[in-house]
Amino acid sequence: VAAPGERFSYSDINFILLGEIIRKLSGKPLNEYARDEVFLPLGMRETMFLPPVSLRPRIAPTEKYKGMAKPLRGVVHDPTCRYMGGVAGHAGVFTTARDLAVFAEMILGLGERNGTRIFSPLTVRKFTSPQTPPGQPVLRGLGFDIDSPYSTNRGELYPLGSFGHTGFTGTSIWID
Repeated sequence: VAAPGERFSYSDINFILLGEIIRKLSGKPLNEYARDEVFLPLGMRETMFLPPVSLRPRIAPTEKYKGMAKPLRGVVHDPTCRYMGGVAGHAGVFTTARDLAVFAEMILGLGERNGTRIFSPLTVRKFTSPQTPPGQPVLRGLGFDIDSPYSTNRGELYPLGSFGHTGFTGTSIWID
């Protein structure tokens, strides 16, 4: 569509590929790797892929498709992730506000929270500072939005330098 560095185009493919790279290098499915290396070390006990049916009453419904008796609840909304079995690098994680706050604290701690290091400070800086080509009107880090057409949840109060991510079903996080 465009030469590298010429324009911004949102795509899930790189995070789908990242999930597959993690699986290939670690020898673990992405959901197990994320649980063992990120969620549990941070104490995020209510964050997971493929939540059990017993948790569905606590999970917000997303969308009701034609022919469905009830909306999706506890089943990933993203069709590509659903076709991949509910576990992919770009979608499929369910969490609570408490666990999401723990993750945000770790990011604000430059990859560390309560003595548990998940990412190096340099990695977090790459996540949260502009990585888009110079001269682009869209600012994106590696995985986080800074200022783009998708960052409407930033509103007018969060300054440039804050960062976040939006989800297809309306979920979002913004960190300052």
